[in-house]
Amino acid sequence: MTYEEARTAFEEADFIVLPTGSIEQHSIHLPVSVDSIRAEELTRYLVEHSGGLKMVMLPTLVYGQSLHHIRFPGTITLTVETYMNVIKDIAWSVKQHGAKRLLIVNYHGGNVAPIEATRLRIEREIGLKVYLVKWSEYASEAVKAWAPGVDYGHSGFYETSMMLKYRPDLVHRDKYKVQETRYDSKMMGGRSPTRAPSAAYFDDNYITGGIGDPSLASIELADRVIPVATEKIVEALKEDMGRE
Repeated sequence: MTYEEARTAFEEADFIVLPTGSIEQHSIHLPVSVDSIRAEELTRYLVEHSGGLKMVMLPTLVYGQSLHHIRFPGTITLTVETYMNVIKDIAWSVKQHGAKRLLIVNYHGGNVAPIEATRLRIEREIGLKVYLVKWSEYASEAVKAWAPGVDYGHSGFYETSMMLKYRPDLVHRDKYKVQETRYDSKMMGGRSPTRAPSAAYFDDNYITGGIGDPSLASIELADRVIPVATEKIVEALKEDMGRE
C-alpha cells in the first residue's frame, strides 16, 4: 500500500493483523523458518477468508522469543524485553493511524507469555484493543484426530504437514525419525514434571530438537485442518467483538 491507501485501510479495518513467528531450530528435517512461514501463509489465508471482517495484514514479525532454542545453530532470538517493546511499538504505530483493534496471530509458543504481558500494557497505556489468536489451539482437535495418541508438538507431523503444503522444497524427508526425549510424562507416571528442563534449554530434554513422529505428516492433513481452524478463529473473533 501507499500511505494514502494505508490511511483509508487502517481507519476502515476491523482488525490490523500482526502475524508472529520465529527463527529457530525445527529438528533435523525442517528449516529454522517454519514458524514464520506458517505465520505468513496461514494468516494470509485467514485474511482472505475472514467471513466479512475487514482485516489489514501487517508484514510478519519473523523474529520471536526463542532463547530456549539458542543452543541449536541458526536460532535467532530477541530477548523478552526487546520482543515486548517491539510488539508495543508496532501497536503504538498502528494506533496513530486510526486502528481500532490489533489482532496478533501467533505461531510460536515462546512468544505467548511476552505477548500476553504486553497486550495488557498496550490496552492500558496506548488505548488500543488487542486480540490474541494462538493458531494451533484452533487446529488441535482436527490434528489430534489425524493420529490419536501421538504427540504432534514441535517439528512433529503437524508442523511438517504445513511445510509439505507450503514449502516442500525445504523438508528433508530422508531425515524423518521418531524424535527422542530424555524423559516424558509416561516416565513420570503420567503427571507433569515439577521442573521442566526444556523451559531453560530445549535440548536438555529433546535431543534432536523435535517432538513426535514427522513421518505421519501429509498435505492432506494440512488441507483438512486449515479451513476448519480458520472458520473457528473467525467465529471466535466475531463473538468476542460482540462483547465489546
